[in-house]
Amino acid sequence: MIATAELPLKLPAPAHSPEEVAALVAVLREAGDWLTAKECAARMPDGTSDRDVRALASAACPQVVSFPGSKGYKLWTLCTVEEINHCIQAFESQGHDMIKRAVVYRQAYHRRFRGAPS
Repeated sequence: MIATAELPLKLPAPAHSPEEVAALVAVLREAGDWLTAKECAARMPDGTSDRDVRALASAACPQVVSFPGSKGYKLWTLCTVEEINHCIQAFESQGHDMIKRAVVYRQAYHRRFRGAPS
């Protein structure tokens, strides 16, 4: 029998508490529509920055919806089917573009490309 020891690894604590996420959800529920990060921060408890709002929205995914080109943040339950479809398509498109760029970099790496083309 092989003995196993627990590894001394600790997972990082969540960056934001469930209460902070709940506060953002409450702000968006009350608004009933899209709000920018700045607008959310202004309605949140003291000291919440628009950067904090972006991190909270990310932690609240998929309950809080935001995507490339969106008007800001909105609750999933308040989104239209069209908005959800647009969100999904925006992320898929961004993902495809990123994969294409990664392939170009990988090809350049394997050709040992090291600067401006000659």
